[in-house]
Amino acid sequence: MDASSLDRPVCECDHIDKENRASQTLFTCRNCVVVAHADQSASHNIARKAEAVWIAGCESRVPATP
Repeated sequence: MDASSLDRPVCECDHIDKENRASQTLFTCRNCVVVAHADQSASHNIARKAEAVWIAGCESRVPATP
């Protein structure tokens, strides 16, 4: 997982902008004005990406055996 992109989408609107990073510890979404701690935002994004990977892995591409 690319660590530089984990802090980009700070909220549910998925607005990506380097200007969202107000400081080392603070994120403010320029689109929907959500404010969050940078670590909290990154952990939320990790969880969302992990869930997508988990769901994709659960969908078997192998035909079921009788």
